[in-house]
Amino acid sequence: MDILTDDLWASILVRLPLKSIATSKLVCKRWKSLLESSILRNLFLSRHQNSHSMWSLMVKDDQQEEAVAHYGCEIWGHQPQQLGSYIDTFITEAFIKHKEKYRQARAVAYTDVGLILIRVVSVLWNLWLRLLPIKAIVSLYVANPVSRECVETDPPWFEAEEGYLPLGLATLTDKNGVVLGYKIVLLYNATPPWKKSFNLLIYSSETGLWRQETVQFPHSFHHQEFAYSISLNGNLHWVARNNVNDEVIVSIDFFHGSSDHPLCRVTRFPDLETSPLFQRFCTVSQGSLMYMNIIVSQGDDHHHRLRVWKLLSIWEWELVSEISYIGYEYPYIPLAINPFDAETVYFWSNDLDHQCLVSMNLGRGEFVLHDKLEGSSSEGCILKSPEGQSFIQLAQEFSSFVLPKWLYRIPNTVTNSKFSFNPTFISWPKTPQPNKDPVLTCTREQDELNNIW
Repeated sequence: MDILTDDLWASILVRLPLKSIATSKLVCKRWKSLLESSILRNLFLSRHQNSHSMWSLMVKDDQQEEAVAHYGCEIWGHQPQQLGSYIDTFITEAFIKHKEKYRQARAVAYTDVGLILIRVVSVLWNLWLRLLPIKAIVSLYVANPVSRECVETDPPWFEAEEGYLPLGLATLTDKNGVVLGYKIVLLYNATPPWKKSFNLLIYSSETGLWRQETVQFPHSFHHQEFAYSISLNGNLHWVARNNVNDEVIVSIDFFHGSSDHPLCRVTRFPDLETSPLFQRFCTVSQGSLMYMNIIVSQGDDHHHRLRVWKLLSIWEWELVSEISYIGYEYPYIPLAINPFDAETVYFWSNDLDHQCLVSMNLGRGEFVLHDKLEGSSSEGCILKSPEGQSFIQLAQEFSSFVLPKWLYRIPNTVTNSKFSFNPTFISWPKTPQPNKDPVLTCTREQDELNNIW
């Protein structure tokens, strides 16, 4: 292998999919160093700059179901398999099948960088009477279900029945999409239900510690409005309705605020003076928060307008597309915009005779009806559409889950302290940690093959 220079090896290895690149690190130290270098990463990203990675529109209350799935891409090199099956298999093998240790495990948050947040309820057993459980406690894991890397956070150990609501997983990435850090956000003490300030518990991968923050809003919101978050560019976004009945976007920036404190913003929707056909929701495409809806025509021509907006970095909406939309007896329900192609939008046909997924190219203005399962012309990918009426629900109850175009390790900071808190704000139950299963936590010192595949 010494005959070839690193540049020549890089030009060869860059043609491999990520699955092969990951396993090739075990060949020798030279390959491992080369495959983990920024040179090969940049070559790989440049080679696939116009390619789509795997992504799914997940049903947030069911970790297996997907409204739309785009998978089988050449970037990762996997056999055609939707992301929901990876999540289900990973959670089952890591937690659910170990019934003697874990009572529950499910995904509670998704991101656009390949990470999910898993809530696990563990069982503490009586050391003397093994058949007698003492109590159940909750812990949180950050995982990539495809690479099968899983990191257990230093958790604020609390009992399962206590009132902690997982709000989301905020991630910080560099320009190449490599995750530099993440923060787990929980809502604590949600009573009374309507309030202007919310108490948050935030775990940082940079410090390995929990801390508490109080965020203030100009109007009161109900805590249930924060059940479905959108993770994007270090922010968590929610579609919410305040106590004066305004529909807004609530955004909290967990990485770019002053003195490491979250920066909160409330942004009004751009069409509050109109009457859209569907409840307002947001989706993510090409790194931006997007909003689309069908605006009811005020005339007699029955030609409604499909409008698509993008939220700019200055927190103002930009109208990026507006086309004529002919109303139907059973209208198409907006679902999402393609995460990699802002020109492709997805709908669900509510026609009882032909319920199916519908895609549309905004440039051509053409609708395409999809069967339950069909091949796509893009890289041999497969587009999966839902079946039955269970998916006819609010679009904001879906969550976009996207795999990145490069395989990176999950940031994992090890600290001596279990958590950081102010006792006057909250006191943690002093319960011992349960025994850890070796397959659950992947450390950097572990065997590379076990960490990756």
